[in-house]
Amino acid sequence: MDEREHRLGLNEAMFREVNERVEDVNKAFGSITGSFDIFCECGDTACTERIRVPMSEYERARSDATHFLLQVGHEDPTVERVIEHHEGYVLVEKEGMDVEQVAEKTDPRRCDDHG
Repeated sequence: MDEREHRLGLNEAMFREVNERVEDVNKAFGSITGSFDIFCECGDTACTERIRVPMSEYERARSDATHFLLQVGHEDPTVERVIEHHEGYVLVEKEGMDVEQVAEKTDPRRCDDHG
């Protein structure tokens, strides 16, 4: 289970990183509409689903390294719990020591002085 949790954490962190890298483009469009499309941050490497989220919800999710935004139905109860349901997506929190550690270590917004 530890290896699986580690792999899932890395997959989800990869999609979070992709979403962070396109954030500038998203902000340009989001400033007009108030929301933008991101990639689902689930642990399935084959998933290419996009979800539309309000800019404020995206920023709120990014404020906690263990929070991820997923397409409804893509959550994995063995490593995460749904903390909020929204139209078209859910906000999940990673659970389990290994997954939480991976999420925190790979957080692109994490400051060096916190580790």
